[in-house]
Amino acid sequence: MPIDPHRIAIPPLPQPGPQFLAGIVNALPIWALTSQQPELRRSLAGLLLAQGPNQPDFAAAAKGLLAYGCQFDPFDAPSLALLARTQAEAPFLPPRAAGMAGLLAGLPNLDNDDISFEAIRASGDDELLARYLEVSARDRAAGLARLAPAFGALCRLPDAEQAEGLLAAFAPLLPPPLFARLTAEFAVLRLPPQVALDRLATLDTEIWGLFAAVAASHCLDRLGDRGGALAACLAARRALPCHVNLTLRAFELARPVSAPLPAKAGEAAVCLYSLNKAELFHDCLQHLAQTDLGEAIIAVLDNGSTDATPDMLAGMAGRFPADRFVSVRLPVNIGAPGARNWLLALPEVVACRHVAFLDDDAFPETDWLSRLLATARDYPASGAVGCAITDMDAPRDHQSADFNLFPPDMGQPSMAEVKERLFVCEPCRGAPDLSLFAYARPCLSVSGCCHLLSRQALEKAGPFDIRFNPTQFDDLERDIRSFLAGYPCVYDGTVRVAHKQGSSLAKAQTQAQVSQVLGNKIKLEYAVSDADADRLWRENLALIGRDLLEKANVVDGL
Repeated sequence: MPIDPHRIAIPPLPQPGPQFLAGIVNALPIWALTSQQPELRRSLAGLLLAQGPNQPDFAAAAKGLLAYGCQFDPFDAPSLALLARTQAEAPFLPPRAAGMAGLLAGLPNLDNDDISFEAIRASGDDELLARYLEVSARDRAAGLARLAPAFGALCRLPDAEQAEGLLAAFAPLLPPPLFARLTAEFAVLRLPPQVALDRLATLDTEIWGLFAAVAASHCLDRLGDRGGALAACLAARRALPCHVNLTLRAFELARPVSAPLPAKAGEAAVCLYSLNKAELFHDCLQHLAQTDLGEAIIAVLDNGSTDATPDMLAGMAGRFPADRFVSVRLPVNIGAPGARNWLLALPEVVACRHVAFLDDDAFPETDWLSRLLATARDYPASGAVGCAITDMDAPRDHQSADFNLFPPDMGQPSMAEVKERLFVCEPCRGAPDLSLFAYARPCLSVSGCCHLLSRQALEKAGPFDIRFNPTQFDDLERDIRSFLAGYPCVYDGTVRVAHKQGSSLAKAQTQAQVSQVLGNKIKLEYAVSDADADRLWRENLALIGRDLLEKANVVDGL
């Protein structure tokens, strides 16, 4: 029997006072960034706990964050350790939840064991991983400790049936409530949502109530039950009223939804460019042709390819209306910012009020363009509207969401020789998609994999800076200029775009690739004055803080 979203029994957690969220956002603006990034969540919890026993609201908020974090990831060792210390000093968890937290916090670290999971992870060998899990499931003494670091990789094995069988082999080694929790998460990530809801209904909510509510909300939304999704989200949010993502998500689910209007003539151009990726670009364009483009212009640019790209584009032209398809071939590669500027300057594109750029390995949802245009209409002063970028392969983990700035003193410099001041919070890279980033809000920057630019913002802030050739940070630098000109980006995470190859920034491995990234980071730092850098992070955090508090007021009344 599936879980009932209206009857999820979440044990009460310590609650801060009703004015806590407004107070903490004003005193500690980074609170508004996210409650989902584990490192930031732990840092905030530790900071609040360090204020001492005379600050009960701080302690209550910290305990809620820690309890949530350990339910969301039961193998997050640093969070478990902090939770265990907090629980020992002032017990607050229900008995069964306390027992489970104590068990998981006490798992031994096997990094120096003869069989190193980290070495297996680094190899990228799925067969070796499966063999490791098979052997670990027979280890009655340390099987759970071996599963702990490997559970995420198990859930991401290409063969879901094999992965589920490998997990089932651990059943004799795990306490039944923990095994139920892990099989429920696997179902949420890899199996149909109805199956996942059935498994979530079996969870002991004294231990896993927050996770059950969040996961149920995600599954119900996938099934089209927004009312049920909202009820489950609100159940979790009532226990954690200061949780940023639950607040933003509840607000989003409470909004009325109507079918977005398709693009009208002159409203949007969709632009793509590519270099020597004929097969992948073909698949991208073939997929794009099947989406609802309305009367949008499609403009493609061959950025000096020497493979079959020219012939492919000639053959692909017939998939789009002849009067709305523009193809450009350049004899040399002019880099990503140059290619974008060339496309922006085409007369057919200049005539459009919005310009969407899509990577040549991006695969958007059917109604992606009409939904981004609807968001642009909701935020008429937006410089760009972006979306959630996910992996192409199951379980379609997040690659990126909204980008915002940390204060400079919170950043981790990557170059000792450079005065770094721009430190971007990446809230979700590699995180599972449980709809906790499926919200809309203003932000500093969005992913260049798929973003819709405003023509009026382009006229005010200018196009892309070719000094950032061949690529890296050109999107962020343009978004910064747009923000400073009064046109901040808007992120709409209810729109998801699957990205085949992942972020080129994240993939940088060779010395040349890393040097290119660092070189462009130096350019970015010196392109922004000290005064503007200071203004950026302050105004950015103030913007998302105001947005959060406005939406919290609405959600509190639901």
